[in-house]
Amino acid sequence: MSRHERRSPRLRHRPSRAVPALIAGILLLAVGVALVWLAISRLVNGTWPALRQGPRDWLAALAWNDPAVQQIGIAAIVAGGILLLCAILPGGFSALTIDDSGTTGAGDEVPPVQEQETVMTRRAVARLAKARCLQIDGVDTAAATATTRRVRLSVKTYLHEPGDLGTRITDAVRARLEETGLSPVPQVTATVRSRD
Repeated sequence: MSRHERRSPRLRHRPSRAVPALIAGILLLAVGVALVWLAISRLVNGTWPALRQGPRDWLAALAWNDPAVQQIGIAAIVAGGILLLCAILPGGFSALTIDDSGTTGAGDEVPPVQEQETVMTRRAVARLAKARCLQIDGVDTAAATATTRRVRLSVKTYLHEPGDLGTRITDAVRARLEETGLSPVPQVTATVRSRD
């Protein structure tokens, strides 16, 4: 992917914080529904529901220095802290930057007026690494995962003695990623296993 417009949003963005927001939203919705149900039941029947009686009696019997209160408090603090950190800390980038050095794919120079940004998603990097790995002699199957800093390859081979196959794989994949123009080039690691 690439963009040339001056005011378009950056292609290399961080993921949204949908999971912490979803968890907090579901918890707040559940508490809200329970409170509305309790209030309606109290207004209609004139008494609190029997379902509320058990937790109320248990909570009324607790003292501030009771271990159960401390455990509930610690669990609430930990859960709140985790949700807060998930919402505040930025996630990893969803794409890797490609250094074009001012040229297009055809070798023509881009006019200096336009700013260009080109990125490759982590999934695309993993697919490129896997495709290059499968072209190497001795590789039967391969799986790849990629982050912004590392590409991990899991390779299976029919060779009983893989020898330097792992080194050949990492060198070939690293060279292919350098040709693509990734900046910086992620570290490539390969785990080679022989099939039985």
